[in-house]
Amino acid sequence: MSESGGMPPQHHGPQKVRRRRVLLCLAFTALALLLVAAAAAIALLAVLRPRDPVTELLSVNATGVLPRVVPLPTVSVQLNVTFLLVVRVRNPNPAAFRHGPAATSLYYRGAAVGYGEVPAGTVPSRGAATIRMNMTVQADRVVAAAGIGGLVADVLAGEMEFEARTEVPGTVTLLGLVKRGVEARSVCRVVIGVADVNVRRQECHNEAKL
Repeated sequence: MSESGGMPPQHHGPQKVRRRRVLLCLAFTALALLLVAAAAAIALLAVLRPRDPVTELLSVNATGVLPRVVPLPTVSVQLNVTFLLVVRVRNPNPAAFRHGPAATSLYYRGAAVGYGEVPAGTVPSRGAATIRMNMTVQADRVVAAAGIGGLVADVLAGEMEFEARTEVPGTVTLLGLVKRGVEARSVCRVVIGVADVNVRRQECHNEAKL
């Protein structure tokens, strides 16, 4: 009986197929994990991105006496007006909005003529808080802004126009980890009647600075 010196043929086909299947399975698994991680990152960024707080001027009241020009013995202006502004701050975030002192500046013909401030506070998550502040108009600054002639023209026209700018700076801390600074602002144009010291017209717009 003769012996053959040749080696039996080796079949690598099934092993290659199995290896290819394993590699494809690993590739699909890695791709699925990457997609899940990307979706989780997008969702986390959406949660961690703070939304703009919104300031809203609820009401403006004016009390006192608007300008009266006294010609003798020297030309002078008598003015005693106090504004009461009621501002609501709405917080759409899932975390509390902690703000510093809220300030409102009053402008007449582009010049600052009054200022009001309230202490720091907190607006609850997805809630609102109401801020009230008083401002007294400074007569000397009104005269400096308009001059006697401009002031007399406004008095004769029966109306004076002011601009109130409210700023509420603060922070929002999301998930207890990410702290973002936010400053909510509102700018309102308020027209006051000279004869009755009543608000005749007002127009506001809001903005937020992240």
